[in-house]
Amino acid sequence: MDAIKSKIGYLLLLFITTTFHLNAQSTTYLGVPLTELETALQNHLSTWYPRIVDTLNGGYWTNFEYDWKRSEDQPKMLVTQARGLWTAARAAQAFPDNSVFKQAADHGFQFLTQKMWDQTNGGFYLYFPSSDYKLIYGHTFALFAIAEYAKINNSPEVLYWVRKTFQWMEDAAHDTKHSGYYNIILPDSIKNSKTPESQAFIQKIGWGKPEWKDQNTSIHILEALTTTYQVLPEPLIRKRLEEMLQLVRDKMVNKAGHLNLYFTSDWQPIIYQDSSRAFILKNLTIDHISFGHDIETAYLLLDASKTLYGKYDTKTLKIAKMLVDHSLKYGFEKNYYGLFDRGYRFTKNDSIEIVTRSKAWWAQAEAWHSLALMADIYPNEKIYQDAFQKMWRYIQKELVDLEYGGWYGNGLDENPEAKNQRKAHQWKGAYHDGRALVQVWSYARKTR
Repeated sequence: MDAIKSKIGYLLLLFITTTFHLNAQSTTYLGVPLTELETALQNHLSTWYPRIVDTLNGGYWTNFEYDWKRSEDQPKMLVTQARGLWTAARAAQAFPDNSVFKQAADHGFQFLTQKMWDQTNGGFYLYFPSSDYKLIYGHTFALFAIAEYAKINNSPEVLYWVRKTFQWMEDAAHDTKHSGYYNIILPDSIKNSKTPESQAFIQKIGWGKPEWKDQNTSIHILEALTTTYQVLPEPLIRKRLEEMLQLVRDKMVNKAGHLNLYFTSDWQPIIYQDSSRAFILKNLTIDHISFGHDIETAYLLLDASKTLYGKYDTKTLKIAKMLVDHSLKYGFEKNYYGLFDRGYRFTKNDSIEIVTRSKAWWAQAEAWHSLALMADIYPNEKIYQDAFQKMWRYIQKELVDLEYGGWYGNGLDENPEAKNQRKAHQWKGAYHDGRALVQVWSYARKTR
């Protein structure tokens, strides 16, 4: 009898333990309550949409003050408009029963294609209604957004614009000799001029030299081509996607474990490490370690690899892990309390020094969802889950505005003035934090 009671007790304990474990598994994701994730995503999307939809002029409003009062100045910049469209299209997929997102996406697509396209010379204006040069960085987001929109509206018109945008980039910016894409597309009057005025104009653009190639543009070309191939699996698009995957992975990521920022046309990195400290600090925009871009690129590489091959290829997985691990080792505050903006190794024997301590909202967002992906891929390496959880607490405490909603532009621990700065501007839209939240939510739902 005692043996029977003991066995019954053991089975009861096993049942309770198993039930508790299953319940815990269904209510948390990597240690974060699902209710928190869902609430954060819903709050984010409802803060931006339909608020940013400009029914007067078309497209999306750009600038909002710290309390979400609409600012007087409202530039229509290609990157902002495209990111607004991408986020609305992605939200419409996540919440198909909410018509706000589909309507916002329809609205953004019409403005992008009908107002921001240069009917005379082709390509999208950087600023509506016109601009003196074209920026492929902006076009990558236009392509990215229209391709994402095709997932909720795959009409012939939308697919026509996917193909048209890709083909213009191909014709205007692809390097047939060394591969990859240039970023700055100048009119002939400036490109062929050597006057001081023309050189000053180019310098003012702020993306390095026109003959250079750059990391920031290249990783987003990779991103755009990944989504483009998902909706338009044509041979040339696949060829360019494989090309960009190999260039970013094999040319742009260096042996130290991070990305270089600028390159000559034949992919020699622009590095100032042998220069004086003063020169390096003066030219940080050209050469530094961008921890946020590194960890974001890990995700983009893996997404491209899986899109091409149906799984993560071994080499890409190795490089992506190296990028994340390098950022974890050198870029994070103690206990993963936020990710710093920039670092630099001043000599080959020095350790990496944090040269910009701000913790930009976009870098925290990209790091957080990339850590979730790494935790899923490497469940036995607890560092990813630990960093994911601590980053979530950092975001909640230092970035989320509990009074007015939205995320501050920088973490308050390093930049307390961010509390009274604009919640939205031409470089800060719904996109980075929106993508992070919807990606993590999609990962979490798969585990339920």
